[in-house]
Amino acid sequence: MKQFIKYSMMIIAIAMLTVSCDNSPSLQKYYVDSLENANFIALDIPSSILKLKNDDVSEDVKETLKTIKKVNILGFQIKEDNIAEYDAEKLKVKAILKNPKYQELIRVGSGGKSLSVKFLGEGDAIDEVILYGSDKELGFALIRILGDGMDPSKMMALVQEINIDDENGSFKQIESFMKNINYGSR
Repeated sequence: MKQFIKYSMMIIAIAMLTVSCDNSPSLQKYYVDSLENANFIALDIPSSILKLKNDDVSEDVKETLKTIKKVNILGFQIKEDNIAEYDAEKLKVKAILKNPKYQELIRVGSGGKSLSVKFLGEGDAIDEVILYGSDKELGFALIRILGDGMDPSKMMALVQEINIDDENGSFKQIESFMKNINYGSR
């Protein structure tokens, strides 16, 4: 009997390890793997630089801001010499985002431009919001808003009231990236 229990426990442990090891690619792994590639720009923005424009906002907006931990931004800029790599990277991102764990909120697109918004979590307790936008002339951007128990219905009100505290220059890096996009490179 002891042998049977020992054998059963070993099978359960192996089954649990097999189920918990998800080998599918993740956005976090993709983000980290892309840091070494010169075609990408990556920024991690802590929630501490996200400030409200004024203190005269609803308690819901203040509470929603507190649920955001950080924002990761990954951008790929198209140039004449990296179009094939752009297409390959875009396919990788799309494959990751097809995972059913990423629930879609909205998808829009036309004329070579597209935007999709997805999330991880349950209903009114989201842990991650993912914005993926691409433009066949400029490139793509992948934005991950990481938090704890974010409420999507309150996020839009927050976005309208947010102001970037730019003492450490993080927002200037984003602005610089956007200004340095070479519009005529294709």
